[in-house]
Amino acid sequence: MVARDAILVPMSVALVSLAAAGAVMLISLSGVIFAAGPLQRWMQRNLPFLATFSGGVFLIVVFHLLEESLREGSVALAASAVLFGAALIEALHHLLPTAHHHHSTEHAHTHTSIDGRRVLVSDAIHNVGDGVLLVASFTVGWYVGLAAAIGVLVHEFVQEISEFFVLREAGYSIRDALARNLLASTTILGGVAIAVYLASAEEIAVLFAGLAAGGFLAVILRDLLPHTLGAIRARGGASLHALALILGIMLMLGIQAVFPGPEDSGIEEHLGISHEVFLN
Repeated sequence: MVARDAILVPMSVALVSLAAAGAVMLISLSGVIFAAGPLQRWMQRNLPFLATFSGGVFLIVVFHLLEESLREGSVALAASAVLFGAALIEALHHLLPTAHHHHSTEHAHTHTSIDGRRVLVSDAIHNVGDGVLLVASFTVGWYVGLAAAIGVLVHEFVQEISEFFVLREAGYSIRDALARNLLASTTILGGVAIAVYLASAEEIAVLFAGLAAGGFLAVILRDLLPHTLGAIRARGGASLHALALILGIMLMLGIQAVFPGPEDSGIEEHLGISHEVFLN
């Protein structure tokens, strides 16, 4: 017999998932913390190191997404999704028109080789998977859904700030970086819609996890790694870049230890009953 709070009615699942998705969208504006005052000046002075720090964050994001895609899907499906995601980001890099960046008048900033569009597209794909995950979690029950939402919010807080750093280093103004991060976050609503109307929610989540992993891997290898090596060759500071990378990795590992994802909390054991809500 299903526990009292084990299954929410479909309309409640949709509404509460949309509310959680809205909170995640607001988190995409976390970079506003560094939009003015001493923190902005500190960020401006240390953008090359913060970009390297973001590389450490993205490394753990890639590992987490790969783990998620392999947990429920086959190795062949996960590998295909990762390769397709990386190829998609690379294709968009060549097909999309070159972005024109507007810099703030207060701080001069030189252009770098980083293409912020890769980060934005990868994040948009990742957010679709988060939307699917939220619906599946709230379908199981209020407690599981709330735990999943808190976990996503905490992870996204660090990730969105890191993406803000990368976009600033790529040459976007503060306003453009915040606006584009917010725009990329709206795809989470598409993930919620997909999960509400389709029964195979976890299969879809696995697919988008692989695609996002490939996208972020392309960002690391094609943008952040060359940028870090170039910064070291131009200005030195190899030890500081290494420290920034390690701090990014350790921060995300610590967050995942304290706020494990719902897939680490036994949600798969319940997803079998979750789809009955969509089918009944």
